Amino acid sequence: MGRLADFAAALRQSRAAPGPVEPRREDLVAHARARAPFYREWDGTPLDKTAMMEHFDAIVTDPRLRRDALLAHLEAVGGDDLYLGRYRVMATSGSSGRKGLFVYDRPEWITLMSQFLRYSAIAGVRPRFPRRLRVAAVVSPNGTHMSRRCAQSVDVGVHRVLGLSVTAPMREIVERLNAFQPQSLNAFPTMAVQLAEEQRAGRLRIAPELISTSSELLTPEMADRIEATWGVKPFNLYATTEGLWGVDCAEHAGIHLFEDLTFVENVDRAGNPVADGEPGAQLLITNLFNRTQPLLRFVLADAVTLTAEPCACGRPGRRMRSIDGRSDDVLTLAGVRVHPLQFGVIARDRDVVEFQVVQTGASSVRVRVVARADVRERVRSAVETQLNALGVRGATVAVERVDALARPASGKLPLIVALPASERLPT
Repeated sequence: MGRLADFAAALRQSRAAPGPVEPRREDLVAHARARAPFYREWDGTPLDKTAMMEHFDAIVTDPRLRRDALLAHLEAVGGDDLYLGRYRVMATSGSSGRKGLFVYDRPEWITLMSQFLRYSAIAGVRPRFPRRLRVAAVVSPNGTHMSRRCAQSVDVGVHRVLGLSVTAPMREIVERLNAFQPQSLNAFPTMAVQLAEEQRAGRLRIAPELISTSSELLTPEMADRIEATWGVKPFNLYATTEGLWGVDCAEHAGIHLFEDLTFVENVDRAGNPVADGEPGAQLLITNLFNRTQPLLRFVLADAVTLTAEPCACGRPGRRMRSIDGRSDDVLTLAGVRVHPLQFGVIARDRDVVEFQVVQTGASSVRVRVVARADVRERVRSAVETQLNALGVRGATVAVERVDALARPASGKLPLIVALPASERLPT
């Protein structure tokens, strides 16, 4: 059976009423205790990335899978080849720089990828037979990153995918998009904003019916600029290598989580559960379909607010009503916690193309900004006003205009960079 048929079958299965989640979670825990030495004495303590990597060989259920050998495999061939002809190996680094290693066998990977078809169905753009749906993905250059691997995996059947590296020269990206004329465009939010500027300047000439963003924080200001350019409100795709996916519907009232495949707990910084409607500091997820590498109460550092209130679209289940970024991206300035979204005031300036905020001291930040004009004074004033409104007193804001912002190997541009205390300026 071909990959498209596999995806469709997995999608039908994931849409079918799978029964209550709790019995499946209990079955996964029993499987992990029987097959993975790490879980035999597991007491329910959340598993973070550091502990997962330290105990990797005792967490996987196939004794042939060993951390160091898998890392060597990725260094040698990237993410293109299946390990032992069976396993898809993925790596993440995250904003913290700590590497994470994740393994799926073929059926598990197909289940993970079936969530792409669910996202497409919710977004409402479908192929027009006999032609394939033209999908452009301007994503990570790293073959082990979810955005790149997903684009390559779904380039079958009714999907014709153009994968472009977010780190490629803008001129090359624009030329290839103009030639391809995508019906659907997926990009990191920072890249989508840059492409909007290219469209406004007349260099980019595309008319996508669907735009979605993923992997980075999409601020309201970014979404407004994208919609103003193409007349299409971007869908916010939430897709993790660990298994949790979701997307907002046409109501754009929060991200519908695919909780039939991943069990989700929203907790505070101490690990205590928070009620729906209240902001959390991190998520604990249990991937219900990965039995090769059981992830039980695995920590995702995403600070979100969940809601169980009905959506106007009629879909059941909980939504992420808001995403405040990663909890480890939150800055503490003069004793006040400042979420990345608070710096969205920078993107409101129409001359700002891209920006990054670097904490340089206990109460000081430097804003690196790519802009069409000299916006330094405007940006400084806007950030100081915002910080003052949040209760940050005496903050020092420096603004540096740059030609471009360097992207890490993943291609994802962090909006917030918190320097280690040893590198910060004295106060």
